[in-house]
This record gives sequence, C-alpha cells and structure tokens, in this order.
Amino acid sequence: MLMQLIGAMAVVGGAAALGFYYAALETQRTLDLLEFKKALLILSSEIEYMRTPLPAAAVNIGKRVQRWVEPMFTRFGELLAQGEGETAYRLWMQAIGEVKEQTRLSEEDWAVVEGFGKTLGYLDKEMQRNAIEYTLSYIDEKAVALQTQADKNKKMYRSLGVVGGLLLVVVLW
Repeated sequence: MLMQLIGAMAVVGGAAALGFYYAALETQRTLDLLEFKKALLILSSEIEYMRTPLPAAAVNIGKRVQRWVEPMFTRFGELLAQGEGETAYRLWMQAIGEVKEQTRLSEEDWAVVEGFGKTLGYLDKEMQRNAIEYTLSYIDEKAVALQTQADKNKKMYRSLGVVGGLLLVVVLW
C-alpha cells in the first residue's frame, strides 16, 4: 500500500511538473523578443549618439545582452570585421543560422529579424532609425499579445498537469 501511495504521488508530481514546464515555455518567446528589443535599442544608441561602426557596435551589443541575442550579435560583429566582400545581410543571415535553434521564436518573428538584417549597412542614419523603430513596434505589439496569451495558458497548463496526474492515478489505481 505504501508503494502504491508513493507511486501515485510520483505520478501526480511528475504530471504537475510537466504542466509547470509547459507553462514556463509560454513565456520564453516573449523573453526572446524582449531581449532582441534590448539589442535594437542599444544599436540605436550606438548609431545615433556614439557613431560606432557596425562591426564594433555589434560586438558591443553582444557584450550587453543575453540569451540567443548575445552569440548572434557577437558572431555578426566578428563576421563583419573579417569582411571579405560579403554583404551585411549575408553575414546577418549566417549569424542567425548559428543561433536559430536556440530560441522559441516563431517563423513570423524570424521573418522580422531577417528583414531587419536587410536594412543593415545600406541605409543612412535616419532610415536606419526608422527600420529599428518599425522592428521595435512589431516586438512591442507581439510581446503584449504573447503575454496576454501566456497568462491564460499558464493556468490551463498547470491545472491540466495536476488534474491529468490525478486522473491517471485514479484510472490506474
């Protein structure tokens, strides 16, 4: 009887932990987007006030951000410094390719990140600022929508984990 009780508690605990895990995944996409937003804000100040060349700005950003954004900007800066006749967009895409699997971003999010890369190195300061503002507005809108959705789904995943574990225990008992 004691072993059954321990097993039942383990099943309920495991199912609850799974529910909490899926609830935590809901916020990962929002956190990824917000970290990219932070990088864009830093890039904007690097361009606007410090007039830092793009390779150095990318490396500086890599030092000041976290998550998947840090290795992407650091690698992008390194690739730009090496140069060798490649366009900034190709180097941006190469840096993205190295970190794409580490994130929870959707294809729609990646399309915006990749589209932003098309503007790097070709626009004057004012147009670059406009491209950054456009990308920031997308992130802001998406982050609000994702947070609202995550708040609803977190409760559902947590409840399903606990109730599913209890149901499994009742069925198997």
